[in-house]
Amino acid sequence: MNEIEATILGQFEDKLYRLRHKYQEAVEQNKKFREALQEQKNMLQDLSQRYSALEQKYNNLKQAKVISLSDAEIETTRDRITKLVREIDRCIESLKN
Repeated sequence: MNEIEATILGQFEDKLYRLRHKYQEAVEQNKKFREALQEQKNMLQDLSQRYSALEQKYNNLKQAKVISLSDAEIETTRDRITKLVREIDRCIESLKN
C-alpha cells in the first residue's frame, strides 16, 4: 500500500467513525423522542379521563340542581313567567291599537 492509498484509507476510516458516531447520536435522540412522545400520550390519556370525569360531575350537578328546586322556587319562577307573558300580551295589544 502506497502513501496515497494509506491517506485515502485513513480519511475513509475517519469518515466512517464520524458517520457511526452520528448514527449512534441519532439513535439516542430517537429513543428520547419516543420516550417523550409516550409521556405526552400518557398525559393526554390522563387528561382525557379527567375531562370525562369532570364532565360527568358537571352533568350530575346540573341534574341535581334541577331536582333540588323547591316548590317555592318553582312557584316564584312560574309567577315571573306569568308576569312576563302578561307584559308581552299588553305590548301586543298596544301595537294592535
